Amino acid sequence: MREWQKCMASAKTNTDMAACKDQGLKLQESCDKGEGICTVTITDQEKKDWGQVIDFVKNNTDVIREVESFEYAVSHASYKAPRESMPSRYMVYILGGNKPTYALVDVSRLSGELKPTLACITHRSIQEFHGPLLDICK
Repeated sequence: MREWQKCMASAKTNTDMAACKDQGLKLQESCDKGEGICTVTITDQEKKDWGQVIDFVKNNTDVIREVESFEYAVSHASYKAPRESMPSRYMVYILGGNKPTYALVDVSRLSGELKPTLACITHRSIQEFHGPLLDICK
């Protein structure tokens, strides 16, 4: 993205701007496909942790009671404390019911084992909250 911004800043003619626009469109297409500089990679441990957190949410009685007609749950966001290598809070989007629902799950890691606990259930996404994921349950 930064290269596209540099291109636009240095464009002196309409031809230069058109070339930058083409570059930006190609970058966006690449990002839409999850390729190039927009490739997101997660480790096997992160995949395993997300799987455990999502399974915890799917089987949590408070979540099931809140959502009623549970369809599926997917990863939405995570919070990693400064100087920590792995997230300590996960936000899971739950499809079902009549409004968007999110489960916030705190995790501890004792002897390498993930121990999830439900922090809260909310109907506000991280974008609607406009604050850090750590504070969304307050």
